[in-house]
Amino acid sequence: MKRKGIFLLWCFFLFFLRSEASQLSLKVCGGLSWINGGDFNKNICGWRDYYRDHDISPYSFTFNLKEPQGLWEGRAELLYSVSSRFEIGIGLEFLAKQVSGEMSWSLNQNESYFHSQNNYGNISIKEESFKQPKYNLQVIPVTLSAYYSIDFGKRLILAFGGGVGYYYGRLKYIEGYNYSFDYVDELTINDTLTKFVDQYSSSGEYSEKSTSHAIGFHGGASFELRISRRFSFVVEGLGRIVSFNEWEGQKSDKYSWEHTWGFWGAYYDQGNEQEVREGKLWLVEVLSRETGKSYPRFVFSKEKPVSSFYEDVREAGINLDGFSLRIGFRIHF
Repeated sequence: MKRKGIFLLWCFFLFFLRSEASQLSLKVCGGLSWINGGDFNKNICGWRDYYRDHDISPYSFTFNLKEPQGLWEGRAELLYSVSSRFEIGIGLEFLAKQVSGEMSWSLNQNESYFHSQNNYGNISIKEESFKQPKYNLQVIPVTLSAYYSIDFGKRLILAFGGGVGYYYGRLKYIEGYNYSFDYVDELTINDTLTKFVDQYSSSGEYSEKSTSHAIGFHGGASFELRISRRFSFVVEGLGRIVSFNEWEGQKSDKYSWEHTWGFWGAYYDQGNEQEVREGKLWLVEVLSRETGKSYPRFVFSKEKPVSSFYEDVREAGINLDGFSLRIGFRIHF
């Protein structure tokens, strides 16, 4: 289906090239597209709500990552005039958006205990997690459209149109992270201090790369102001319905770690780990014991994720449903 669609569009392009030059024009525009986002935004909002609800002493949670409601886009479209009113066009677009932020939480506790005058001590626990998530969404649509135009005088033209498109989407997620856990038990027995420690730290980078494709529909209107016989200024608004499912790709996790433990930190170990796996992008509702609420979250897994904390597991869907506003120019050959 994918190859057949690209073949038909290529045949249509060759038809353009064989047409009379006076019937051809090229329109180039750029602007911003406001989208619904679907599960993309649900995932980010789920993490935001989770961190906000868990920001209760002795824990401290901070979250700074916004959902990508707007995408930058550019478009080039080759148009063929069927008549003075009707045109057909084949277009190539590029939509992109990158969002990044920070997520962190920490725990800092001290607790003293007393068993007797000769047996007492203090336990301290410090735990910290810091993440720098970054999403990069890119979409390449190839569109086929038809237009009907109305002239207002010699310079102003109003056009209505719509059509269908093949959309190729790519989603990349990169997360740099650091984690540390520091447990110290200082025990005094008969005026002799004994210290037991358990210290662990790790840092690395986790990433996911997945792709998907979809068929979408669009429609809208444009104003064209003729500056000269061959050049026009264009403003256009476009509504779009596109839904991506079955995001497939690869995830990787590469990190280093250190571990010190035992009385007076007598034991030490360190290492480097790397994991690479194929999989799909899923959306799950994660149940929190602390709040009793469920939070939507992406999970990358080859098989359908299963956990006692997961509810409503399904394949993730990202949509571009929304509205675009673009400005540009048109060259008449």
